Amino acid sequence: CARIAANALIPGMMRSKVCEVTAIASRSRDKAEEFAERFGIPRTYGSYEQLLSDPEIQAVYIPLPNALHKPWTIEAARNKKHVLCEKPLACNSDEAQEMRNVCRQNGVLLMEAFAQRFHPQNHKVKQLIETGRIGKIVLITSSMSRSPYPEEDIRMNKDLCGGVLMDMGCYCISSARFFIGAEPVSVFARQDISESGVDVRTAATVYFTAGEILHFDTNLYLSEGHFEQGTTIYGQTGNIYIQQGFSQVETHRLGKLVETPLEITNHLVGGRATETILIAPVHQWQLEAEYFADSILQNSGIDFPGEDGVANMRVIDAIMQSARTGKPVDL
Repeated sequence: CARIAANALIPGMMRSKVCEVTAIASRSRDKAEEFAERFGIPRTYGSYEQLLSDPEIQAVYIPLPNALHKPWTIEAARNKKHVLCEKPLACNSDEAQEMRNVCRQNGVLLMEAFAQRFHPQNHKVKQLIETGRIGKIVLITSSMSRSPYPEEDIRMNKDLCGGVLMDMGCYCISSARFFIGAEPVSVFARQDISESGVDVRTAATVYFTAGEILHFDTNLYLSEGHFEQGTTIYGQTGNIYIQQGFSQVETHRLGKLVETPLEITNHLVGGRATETILIAPVHQWQLEAEYFADSILQNSGIDFPGEDGVANMRVIDAIMQSARTGKPVDL
């Protein structure tokens, strides 16, 4: 059971009126029972297969190491369970495409768990962009970085498809695609690779169809206990700074709901002005879980289906290829 499940998604589900956490599975039955006691979950299983065979379960959340996303998503789909899969969706776009295909063949939903897409601040930013508040997007700069992981952490394991791009850089890509509303056409990237074979820094430039550019950096170079994130969207007439663009750390780590500020600056020479918009506190993982549950209960489509996860993985694939070859890569 991953840390993100314990600290964010399960508490979010527990806050919801449309989600019911019915069962939990772990390779260790003792661990599953410990988790269940902590959250008041009625059923535990000592294997994933047992949980997937439970006819009362409609959907599953998969927060396993990246390399296990594909096999267990496919197994869940074959058992007719809808799947909310933790990011990144897979180890590469071919795996993601296979996951999407099997879910579609079995009539179940597949959604990648990027909770920031459901936070009202990002919908407000999208609205500001679409109504022309900052003019056409020219550039997005984005960063998500933290102190190093322990060497034994699964995110430092190459065989499990670890690395900082897969763990944090994927947020920068996903959010830029959301705000721009289009897919990239080419990328150029560099990576610092650790002794364990995973990237500890990725810096990339991503070019979009209408000339928009994303510059992002994600790394494990911060001092112990430090975490940094943020996105600035530059338009022809102004910019929007999203201080907590991806994760409300106080919510994730401390269980505290916080206001999130958006700063909008007008670039006019001689008339420069900044406005701050405060977004009321929410639990973005609760909103994510509710959206997914409502889509199942109402038998409706979703705005971020498996195809969206495939598209994000294609960009990640291209970034890795560019970093290996030292050359731009077209998508």
